[in-house]
Amino acid sequence: MSSKKKYTILDLNNLKNKRIVCLTLDVEQDYGDLLDEPSYEGLKYIPKLLKFLKEKNIPLTCFVQGFLFEVHPAKIEQLVSLDVEFELHSYSHPGPKEMNTKLEIQRGKEAYRKFFGKNPLGYRSPLGVINGEDYEILASNGFRFDSSIFPSLRPGVFNNLGEPNKPFLINNTEIIEFPFTVFSSVVRVPIALSYIKLIGKSYLYLLRTFNLPTLIIFDFHLHDLFKLDSSDRIPLRKFSFIYRLIFRRIYQYDREGLIILDKLITILRERGYSFQKLRDVYEAVSK
Repeated sequence: MSSKKKYTILDLNNLKNKRIVCLTLDVEQDYGDLLDEPSYEGLKYIPKLLKFLKEKNIPLTCFVQGFLFEVHPAKIEQLVSLDVEFELHSYSHPGPKEMNTKLEIQRGKEAYRKFFGKNPLGYRSPLGVINGEDYEILASNGFRFDSSIFPSLRPGVFNNLGEPNKPFLINNTEIIEFPFTVFSSVVRVPIALSYIKLIGKSYLYLLRTFNLPTLIIFDFHLHDLFKLDSSDRIPLRKFSFIYRLIFRRIYQYDREGLIILDKLITILRERGYSFQKLRDVYEAVSK
């Protein structure tokens, strides 16, 4: 989103609990747009994730790639057993250069509606790439909130260091944006599972000691939780040396993501956080 776009930072005082975490899972093809040919190996681990979340009594918000409603409906049906919140995560999850936002939103919305018999309220754009015109498309299609922006820096993809790090209203659309949470307006490191896997124990130490934001929008993927055979097909030769190191550490090392997620949940509960669905937070702050 352009930093010149007019917005209003939201007042979070309507939240009953002053410390809230929303676990948001992007249900998508393996590794987003990294593979030359789409793979869906991660979907087979949905039952294992559901078992874990049921044991922990943790609600979940899922942003689902619309194509999956059509080609893997039985896999998505498994998530219904947990009474999760379902929102839309584009239709085909293209890379930023191939993105046709209007088509992705409309086709994704159609697939969602055929599956659930109703329209989604929330949206998440692939790779956190979204702009002012995209918000207008979302509004015209009946969406009420979005959760796409990383208020941080990813070289070659986005530079959102000037964007708000708190939920805000896009004034001319009435769309509410829930950015992925970073530690602070100065320390703009996202609070996300991939970053915990990348940085390691020092990151967990920060989670235990840092003055964290009131609302945490936490993002993860099935390929963050489980090592997939399809990770061997990531064409690392396409990327710079530093990106090759990052992808290997996050996706190809045999590190148990559920154990890391369990540690995160324990830390945040000890710090007084409760867990809610993102739509519940939207309904509270939109009042």
